[in-house]
Amino acid sequence: MNVWILLSGITALITSLIHIFAGQIDPIKPFLNSELPDIPKATLLGCWHIVSLVLVISGVTLTYIGWFNRIELQNVVLGLSITFVAFSLVFLAVGWFFFGYKTFFKLPQWVLLLPIGVLGLIGAI
Repeated sequence: MNVWILLSGITALITSLIHIFAGQIDPIKPFLNSELPDIPKATLLGCWHIVSLVLVISGVTLTYIGWFNRIELQNVVLGLSITFVAFSLVFLAVGWFFFGYKTFFKLPQWVLLLPIGVLGLIGAI
């Protein structure tokens, strides 16, 4: 068992649950009730669910690799970990553009995404 990669996977699964359930309340329902045309709504809702799938599939993959210590899949762990670090940097950059230093509180998704990547990187190296 590789505890670091396992923790990365569990964190991704927890994050996916937060995304799927809590995310529907805060950003998605108000967005769907807005006056935007249906095409942008449908496109962004589709993207929302794609993110849900990425989180779930990544979480399952990392949990499996960590639990069974599948070291031959190290490149998969590295790829997913780098991706999650990049995801967190995107949220920090976008948040900084809109909110400045307040991004750390107004757009806190990076707090969940960064540990997934860092834990995976520690486990893979």
